[in-house]
Amino acid sequence: MSTADAVQDISDWLIGQGLDDGGYDDLLDGFCERLNAGGIPVQRSMMAMRTLHPTIDARGFVWRRNAEVEVDNFTTERGPTQEFLDSPLAYLLQNRDIREVRRPLTGPNATLDFPVLTDLKDQGVTDYMIMKVPFKVASLEGFESGMLISWASDAPDGFTPACVTALRRLAPRLALVMSNRLLREVTINVLDTYVGHQAGERILSGEISRGSLHQIDAAILMMDFRGFTALSDRTDGAHMAALLNEYFERIVPPVLDRGGEILKFMGDGVLATFSLKDLQDEMVCKTALDAAIEALNNVHDWNTERVAGAAPVMKLDVAVHLGRVQFGNVGAGNRLDFTVIGAAVNEASRIEALSDELSHHLLISESFAAAATNCTGRLVSVGRHRLRGVSRDQELFTVDY
Repeated sequence: MSTADAVQDISDWLIGQGLDDGGYDDLLDGFCERLNAGGIPVQRSMMAMRTLHPTIDARGFVWRRNAEVEVDNFTTERGPTQEFLDSPLAYLLQNRDIREVRRPLTGPNATLDFPVLTDLKDQGVTDYMIMKVPFKVASLEGFESGMLISWASDAPDGFTPACVTALRRLAPRLALVMSNRLLREVTINVLDTYVGHQAGERILSGEISRGSLHQIDAAILMMDFRGFTALSDRTDGAHMAALLNEYFERIVPPVLDRGGEILKFMGDGVLATFSLKDLQDEMVCKTALDAAIEALNNVHDWNTERVAGAAPVMKLDVAVHLGRVQFGNVGAGNRLDFTVIGAAVNEASRIEALSDELSHHLLISESFAAAATNCTGRLVSVGRHRLRGVSRDQELFTVDY
């Protein structure tokens, strides 16, 4: 097969990939395997790009012959390493007008001006090439992304002029497929971040019409910070937001780590659910209760540290309830909210509102207690109480934690 034929075959394959929704690693693996099959000798390839995610700034993928693709996520907190700052990737990013770097690693013209090139030479690489292909994600104004992709050859003479021409022709085609997959990834990331995973899946499946509701049985956690209003009155907005985020870091992971869904942040409150297939699903109830207790313990431990440092604190109140709710779209016109509504949500809010009056940070509803049969020995009754707006009294419980 000639190099020109290989370029055409790979281009046709990329068109099919552009219509698919596979992963980046499969794309890079298939691309490099086809390069080698077409007579373009690639021993190693790296592909990197920015993404839009609350904790991940960029993603990298490394392909090596006869090995699985390695995936590396560069977090916003980690920051750039010295290895990255000394790399050809950083050089291309810092020099916007430069789109390509080519370095022979052997022979009289060998150029090893980046530390990684010495490492690659020791691994048998003879020729190195990296390209930058900028692109913008459609409809995301101000979000500039693009693809950085490198190829390393171990052929005795490196890349021939025909191979270099082929890689230059194929890089934009690969970037086009990448931009399509990046747009889908960004869409999923944004939906997961702002409405939660389950709600995001429903939106992507087409449930975007007002009144489109899905009925579910769920354990409901209504969590609220006591003392938020008083503290916010004497704390500036930026510091209050940072403090609130620190508190949320203590209560959100216990829910997500157990498969729960964070449906909404409401000022200083959080609404979370654990979906039930059966209202008597005692294991799900135990999971929800364990999440509530871990969140309370996390906040208590952090408050202890803050008190020792003379820092202000907020205490957490949690109501745990169980019932049948509607999960879907509410709103007006083309501005909708994907959330949980129904009597059970209102009752959970009313139960949480009794926490201060009853001097308990954890309150459990009668219906939840009835379903959580494997937790019966842990529950302690705090008596029967009238919930505001609810016609009948109900027995409430707590747990020693």
